[in-house]
Amino acid sequence: MRIIITENAVNEWAAYYVAKCILDQNKNKNPFVIALPFRHVDKTFYDKIVSFHDDDILSFENVHIVSSGEYIGKTYSQSYLEDVFLSRIKIPKENIHLFDSKARNRKLESRRMAEVIETLGGITLLIDTLGEDGTFILNTPLSSLESGVRDKRVSNIIASFESNKLDIPLSDFPEEGYTLGLKEAYNAKYLLVMAKGYEVSHALSQVVENPISHFYPTSALQAHKRLIIVADEDAVSELKVKTYKYSKMLENKSLHPKELIKGLYKSYYAITNCRIFDGEKFILGHSIIIENNKIKSIEKEIDVDAVISIIDLGGKTVAPGYIDLQLNGCGCFNINSDTTLETLQGMNETNHKYGCTSYLPTIITTTDENMLKVIDLFNHIEDLSIVGALGIHFEGPYISLERNGIHEKKYIRKPSKEMIDRIIASKCVMVTVAPEEVDGDIIKELSQNNIVVSMGHTNGTYAQVKEKIPYGLTFATHLFNTMRPWGPREPGAVGAVLESKDVYAGIIADGLHCDFASLELAYKLKTGKLCVVTDAIVAAGTDVDKFMWAGKEIYRDGDRYVDETGTLAGSSIVMSQSVRNVVNMIGASVEEALRMASLYPAEAMGIDDKYGRLEAGYIADLVILDDKLVVKGIVVKGAYKEMNYDKVDFH
Repeated sequence: MRIIITENAVNEWAAYYVAKCILDQNKNKNPFVIALPFRHVDKTFYDKIVSFHDDDILSFENVHIVSSGEYIGKTYSQSYLEDVFLSRIKIPKENIHLFDSKARNRKLESRRMAEVIETLGGITLLIDTLGEDGTFILNTPLSSLESGVRDKRVSNIIASFESNKLDIPLSDFPEEGYTLGLKEAYNAKYLLVMAKGYEVSHALSQVVENPISHFYPTSALQAHKRLIIVADEDAVSELKVKTYKYSKMLENKSLHPKELIKGLYKSYYAITNCRIFDGEKFILGHSIIIENNKIKSIEKEIDVDAVISIIDLGGKTVAPGYIDLQLNGCGCFNINSDTTLETLQGMNETNHKYGCTSYLPTIITTTDENMLKVIDLFNHIEDLSIVGALGIHFEGPYISLERNGIHEKKYIRKPSKEMIDRIIASKCVMVTVAPEEVDGDIIKELSQNNIVVSMGHTNGTYAQVKEKIPYGLTFATHLFNTMRPWGPREPGAVGAVLESKDVYAGIIADGLHCDFASLELAYKLKTGKLCVVTDAIVAAGTDVDKFMWAGKEIYRDGDRYVDETGTLAGSSIVMSQSVRNVVNMIGASVEEALRMASLYPAEAMGIDDKYGRLEAGYIADLVILDDKLVVKGIVVKGAYKEMNYDKVDFH
């Protein structure tokens, strides 16, 4: 038995508990059977449940409603429940099961309702209000504690209370009624009793603190495993101080109902039964509490009866969502040639299938006109997180003609002050340049304006690169690729990157752009600074064989995508396979591979205060993995999604 003590939110707390139970049951696809109070309940209780329905939080398509009782005769009818609730929700008529107050044979009507409940598999949640004499539904003092569905005389106390609330003269109030018995209460999966006001305080103390008694029928529910009593401060005024303080302490220790009430409207749930990788280490036996778009806390224990939805992952691994710092396109979407919001949305949805929750849409060398078009698109998106983008990555055009790769040489150029000013004023967060082609003061200006300056497509010598690092070079674009190689007497740009302790580097882990032996070498020399990137293009996440990209026709050549000269044209790998390759092909630990896909990219971008870790206050971007590191689900900005697209390829 749990006692929830709330100052003035009994009805609201109860409504949220109803929502929680329905949401949990809906995940199991089983019918939810709720026995609603037929006696008077404050309309705010129903208003809150209806608001969940109107806001598309709750559906009643799979809900069956059973009345816990009904008055018989005189002027009373079922209009109260109909008016305040049933008429305001969409629910199949065949899912509403009420007593027929006009039935001639009451024994048969009682038996019919008992059979309805049995056919439905029993009651999932039974709700009632505590009467001042300890009454449960119409089970008044001295009722049988083993009673079932039946017709019964209405006590004077109930009649007096109800007639006053429903504005019916006491002389006109029904003297008899139908009621569910304590037998149905015992068999219900969940029980919720609402207690409000000083008038029920004595009954509540008897129900909670004293042995089961025929004089207080609700006391018979003490033994129920899922009984919750939610009461206001007035109703608990006769509880012993020890009972009161213990109940308060217990709720503060777990999850306070007011916090749950505040959170459910958006996103408030717990991820349980999982191996949590928090960005540094694995944590076992804990749950992740998510509120709206952030991680609220990571708890050793949570109360499964709290007003919160539970997602049981069955032992799967949960890690920070992957972050791809170089993505040209995927899923047949190409931001370089189709600069639209729809393209970003398509890339984002494709990323989700493979555990990537944030990325840098990457624009390769192009004209100023096209760059400004990209800037304009991003400036008109108020919140980039809705498309998963962290900002723009301009890969070029300020690169080396000798190391252009697939980039069109005709667009490679020196930076102009006008364009640098436009880039700084935009939502660009990374620019790839060839250090030998760009003045140090420009690198410094970009860096000082919170733009990560990356070296790439460079023919710079070791000395040229080392000279520019102090100006603000902090990243290297696709290490080894289109970069002066490491030589015996001239270490080149590759040597400068590998030797520099403060420079992060992206690396393509497909075994094609970068041999796994080179990847292993980089892993050993730059542990803690190496980030997996995809450098993916249109084909990633698809089976297409031919398409246009970077002004050229690109073909599939085995597992590679090349232009007519055989030049590699970006990769088709996805982030999840990159992580698996780091583990399976070079022997990295799972922990380090996950860091390379999340924590280190976040650190490189200076956003590791909100991304790359699973800690309280961090953005709720998570990837859910099986024991083969295959993506089984994600959480994106607090929204949980199951995924079944990812698969292990030939690597």
